Amino acid sequence: MSLAVNGSDLFALPVAEADLARLEECLRASVRGDDPFLNEVATHLISAGGKRIRPALTLTAAELSRSDISDESILGGVSVELVHLASLYHDDVMDEAVRRRSVESVNARWGNLVAIVAGDFLLARSAEIAAALGPEIASLLASTLARLCQGQVAEVRSAYQVSRDEKDYLGAISNKTAALMSTACRIGGLTSRLSRPGVENLTAFGESFGMLFQIRDDVLDVIASEEELGKPPGQDLAEGVYTLPVQRALSDLRVGQHLSGMLGHPLGPDERERARQLVAGSEGIAEAALVARQYAEEATAAARRLDGGPVSERLARLANDVACDLCQAAEGARSRFEEMAG
Repeated sequence: MSLAVNGSDLFALPVAEADLARLEECLRASVRGDDPFLNEVATHLISAGGKRIRPALTLTAAELSRSDISDESILGGVSVELVHLASLYHDDVMDEAVRRRSVESVNARWGNLVAIVAGDFLLARSAEIAAALGPEIASLLASTLARLCQGQVAEVRSAYQVSRDEKDYLGAISNKTAALMSTACRIGGLTSRLSRPGVENLTAFGESFGMLFQIRDDVLDVIASEEELGKPPGQDLAEGVYTLPVQRALSDLRVGQHLSGMLGHPLGPDERERARQLVAGSEGIAEAALVARQYAEEATAAARRLDGGPVSERLARLANDVACDLCQAAEGARSRFEEMAG
């Protein structure tokens, strides 16, 4: 089974190492202040690393202008990444997580209150940067934050609801994930003074790519191993977050009734593993991968409406590569889990 869960190559974008270094330094500088304790907490996940895919999208979008990456574009990427980091701080409190990016989570190390306030601090820094970049970007970031909150509330309200429909799921991930991906691309276009049609196509690419990205994550939560994920698989199932592969599995005549009887309440380790095996061996995995492929095609079309040069082609290839990797992983996982069940 080909499964690039944490592989940086899958998400590699044509951003110069020097520009990535500028981004990292600016990211750290943006949260440094006079309080050593707050500095330590605020930089905890920054120091842990990560793909930086959202700011990389910002910088890649800015490269479409065919000029050097400006300080404005760097700051735009930082503002987006700070929002993402803040969401991780808050999510870990809600999920009672103890690990994040292979390090101790902020809430586990310093407590929920510190984690929440530190997340708010990152959001404040992001808003400060966005305000300095002008009213359009400040307004964009504010509306994106509102969408993130709407997506989170929708997910919380649907917890343990076996009857959750696909429309609700897609709406939630559009707000929780695609919104920030879309904003990352749009900010890159705005800070590099790209044409309005170019900005709109970048925005469309980011929205569709964000949907693809989240569906991929939700499939991997079912089919990947703990070693590949860096956390126990099936966490969403255990916590009552019934994602697209689970929804499609519930409609599978072979496993749907049995699976439905297991869900609707928190799952212990053994129940979680059994439910995960049912979903992984169902039609739900392949069907979710096909939905992801549809979003990849939308993202590819939006990328190719750009200038047709190497940057737009790389964005198109990124969407296609992620979808292909997921489809291959889904095919391999189904065979593997069917053998286990047999």
